[in-house]
This record gives sequence, C-alpha cells and structure tokens, in this order.
Amino acid sequence: PMARLSSLEHFTNLVELCVMQQSDVDTMSGLESCPALQKLWICECSITEIACLEDLTELREVSLNSNQSTRIAGLGQLAKLESLWLTDNLITEIEGLETLSSLRVLWLARNKIERIGTSIDKLGSLEMLNLADNRIGYFKELLNLTRMASLRSICFCDPHFGDNPVCKLCNYQTYVLYHLNQIDCLDTLAISAESKQLAEATYMKKKMYYNMR
Repeated sequence: PMARLSSLEHFTNLVELCVMQQSDVDTMSGLESCPALQKLWICECSITEIACLEDLTELREVSLNSNQSTRIAGLGQLAKLESLWLTDNLITEIEGLETLSSLRVLWLARNKIERIGTSIDKLGSLEMLNLADNRIGYFKELLNLTRMASLRSICFCDPHFGDNPVCKLCNYQTYVLYHLNQIDCLDTLAISAESKQLAEATYMKKKMYYNMR
C-alpha cells in the first residue's frame, strides 16, 4: 500500500492530489513530501488513521470520505483549512478540531457519533455542518450548536445518508428552528422566515401548555 503514495517524493510542488477507490491504500505515509498541497482527496480507500498532515499547512480542502478511520487526528496545524469531509468512516467522537479557525464546512455524516458537546465551540468560521446518519439521540446535544453564531446550514437528516435518532423525536423540527434561529438551511432544505415564526409560535404555545399543567 505505501508504494501508492511513496512516489510523491518526486512531486514536491504538487498542489492537488486525488486518490479514489484504491482499496490497498491503508496509510497516508508519503504525503509529507508535498508541503505545497492545497487540496487532498483520498476517498473510498482503506485509511485507518488520519496522519502525516502536520507539515501540509497550505491545505484548504481535505476529503477522506469512505475510509475506515476511527479518530479525527493530525489536523491541528492546518490553520488555513476551510473544508473537511470525513463522511462514511468509523469515527465515534468529534475531536482535534479546536485550532481550525478558518474551517467553514465540516461533513461528518455516516459515522458513529453520539455527542456534540463543546467539540466545535472554537470553530468561529463554521457555516455548514453535516452530522446526518450518526447516533445523536437527545435534544440537549443540539443545544450545543446555539453557541455557533456563524452556522447557517445543519444536517441531522440527509437523503443521501440517513438520519439520527433525534430526528424521530416529537417536535424535532420545531425544537431545532426555535433554538437554532441563526440557520437558513435544515436537513438540506431552505428555511423561510415564516417557518421560523411558526416554529417560535408553536414552541411557545407548547411551553405555556406544559407550564400550566
């Protein structure tokens, strides 16, 4: 497998690299030879560990979709990174993203994530987050996104991937639209001003009803 990437030492000025559907590629070793890389796609391979990216500080876009990675790691030095796709992996926890102040797009759909917590609190530029087809099951986890003022689009349910258990809870959409009023797009659909107003009215009515009981 390493032979597939080891020849990169002859292409030290490479700016873009795309490796697709190479099941024998299970390591990222060799990438350190290309410090000028701005766009990196290694998709539908067998990568088990995100590594060898520390010196690739020019990276703007990384896609490691459809691999076998279990952890988000090795991205801490990528201050210029704007887009990160890690869909269809085996990731259980959102971590290692704290220093990515330029990140605008984060796709983590089809993983094994149960919690959001404070993991993305420091991503002050984040505009789009896709967490579809994970294991998030409680409204309290969604409340963590109220701190993300720049967030405009969020997916917990996506027709291409699937949904989270939380999407099946009663009043899911009303709850999200009321609490995450900064977003313009929910689950791939644009949100109108009327939808937000209706969600607010519905939420307040239900709150009054339960308070009076």
